[in-house]
Amino acid sequence: MKELTNEELRGIQLEQLKYIDRICRENGIEYTLAGGSLIGAIRHGGYIPWDDDIDIELTRPHYDHLISVLMDQLPNEKYALLHYKVRETYLPFAKLYDTRTSFTSKIDNLNRGTGVFLDIFPMDILPDNEEERQVFKKEFLKKAIQLTASNPHGLDFASSSKKIYFWGKLVLWMPQHIRFYGKYRILAEKLDEFMQKYRNSDNQLISYLYTGYKKAIFPKEIWEEYEDVKFEGLTARKLKNHEEYLTRQYGDYMKLPPENERVNHDYYKWYWKEKNEI
Repeated sequence: MKELTNEELRGIQLEQLKYIDRICRENGIEYTLAGGSLIGAIRHGGYIPWDDDIDIELTRPHYDHLISVLMDQLPNEKYALLHYKVRETYLPFAKLYDTRTSFTSKIDNLNRGTGVFLDIFPMDILPDNEEERQVFKKEFLKKAIQLTASNPHGLDFASSSKKIYFWGKLVLWMPQHIRFYGKYRILAEKLDEFMQKYRNSDNQLISYLYTGYKKAIFPKEIWEEYEDVKFEGLTARKLKNHEEYLTRQYGDYMKLPPENERVNHDYYKWYWKEKNEI
């Protein structure tokens, strides 16, 4: 197999973003570039120079709508959907991946059989009360570990949540967690349902529960307005109030971090599949 160049990797990701953007606009779905992808759009007009992926976030109703549309349209000649309703997965979010590509990784055993991907994260309502919120997040953590532990090798994956990774490694040594092996679909459904516990409440806070950023809790109101933004020459979508979103997570997001904090996903090696593998 031929390894992808960085230019080829980014080219595939940009085509994925273009595809998702078209699907969303055609179906009245709102999304925003997220995390480092949004910083890149604002600060650099595209990728952060050392970054190598694209993330988007959607409120739960828009997320569910997008997943429904993608399930109807995929797989096609180029893309497929990684989501628990479609195929085996151990993470509480979705990925659009390129079926013409594959990867090797020493630590990611959760996404085997997929290719270059774009992450699609749901934003869910949280309790407004701090104490209730902590109880909710601890219960989420427990259920997320159970899901990941349903794959015997799942927690070798160094997820963005170091807490889940650490505690997950511990519970894999506990004999009682063997009972979760192979039950990913049931556990994934339960986790997905639990994440939406406050969906119909009047609570005013929203977050992606699997995030590693403790400060990534936002007023629900900033997820009501969106606008276009340029990303490497493409037109994508972002929160209109990106200032509050980014400042809450990163502080002074316009300031470049120290070089030792400029990390990417270098634990992946990406390849073009041979024609007989597609």
